[in-house]
Amino acid sequence: MNEPITVFFDGPCVLCNYWIKKLCIWDKNDRFRFTSIESPYAQNFFKKRGYNIKDIDSIITWDSERDFNVESEAVFRIIYFLGGFWRLLFVFNILPSALKKYMYRYIAKNRYNLFGKYDECPVPENRFSHKFL
Repeated sequence: MNEPITVFFDGPCVLCNYWIKKLCIWDKNDRFRFTSIESPYAQNFFKKRGYNIKDIDSIITWDSERDFNVESEAVFRIIYFLGGFWRLLFVFNILPSALKKYMYRYIAKNRYNLFGKYDECPVPENRFSHKFL
């Protein structure tokens, strides 16, 4: 098996958790591992690598091939590893970087108002617990 891709996400975010649950279902090749940015695992992971993620308000992916990706680049990295018909979404990667960043930041900035916020990161379903760090 190839080395997993780690996806760091906002644990209390309802929208983020919705998509993480979907990714668990769609990840037929078991390539993804998930952890909230707030988790001790994430804090230690980034500290070991000399990164301060205190002010990060974004999804982050990490894999040994490409290192870190954030915001829309992380989303497209996830799409790449999902493969199959998901790669059709790469057509949106032709949009200018500034536009992709603006769209991502707009949703990220308003996600709690639009979708809500949990008091804490929900516990994953048992069938997907092996995917969470």
